[in-house]
Amino acid sequence: MSSLSVPYALGGTLTEQQRLIAQAQGLEPHARSMLDHIAIQQGSRAVDFACGPIGILNLLSERVGPDGMVLGIEREPRFVAMVRAELRERGLRNVQVINVDALKTGLERGSCDFVHERLLLINLPPVSQEALLTEMLSLLKPGGTIALQEFDLASYVCYPEHPSWTLLLKICTDAFHATGCNEFVGRSLGFLLRSAGVVNIEMRVHVEFAQLGEHRRTHLLSLLESMRDLVVTSGRITESELKKHMATLSEHLADPRTTLIDKLVVQAWGRRPS
Repeated sequence: MSSLSVPYALGGTLTEQQRLIAQAQGLEPHARSMLDHIAIQQGSRAVDFACGPIGILNLLSERVGPDGMVLGIEREPRFVAMVRAELRERGLRNVQVINVDALKTGLERGSCDFVHERLLLINLPPVSQEALLTEMLSLLKPGGTIALQEFDLASYVCYPEHPSWTLLLKICTDAFHATGCNEFVGRSLGFLLRSAGVVNIEMRVHVEFAQLGEHRRTHLLSLLESMRDLVVTSGRITESELKKHMATLSEHLADPRTTLIDKLVVQAWGRRPS
């Protein structure tokens, strides 16, 4: 692990794996739309940084075709084992996954046509964000494309507002930020790319209503389930209080009269100068 690496705040439990799979499925339409705009060529070499249990490996596999190659980079061993099983089940023979630190991959410099990360910068302090972009760009061929996808909590609201929503969202955000993470990183993507020397930058923002039955409707609850130990040991709430508020909020979110506006999904991409 490099000196700039930080522990993954949400751990590698089965609950977290399941949350990440559901999250990837919910984000897939936005990712497809972004990749359509980028127009990755058949035969390309692409890398998905911190791919987790699946990332966008399946989408990149489609685009590079049988003559191309997709490489998934993942530091957490549990996720590596899970994604390898997923790749075997889907028969994605042009995809490989390696268990390395995203900040220090050891991969050949200037060998890739496309590099991507989603929801990794949100888990890193500024100095490590810069290190990640440096590593990603170093793998790109001149003229290659770098793409980022991150959340921004600017739009995340529940109406009618509920005391349990307000309390749990603040506790979750405070605990997350205490680890050095930043759930408002989405707004900074264009700035980060420009600061790294990327050119021809384009950006898109997506926001949706979280409908009944969708994973994003109960995302805060599943996030708190993954962060349960971190939240309780922080002293911000007791185990019994957390359980009570999560049950109350679950009822509120199950009410069809409740409106939930999801987080912003911010996408930014550009090219390494020729």
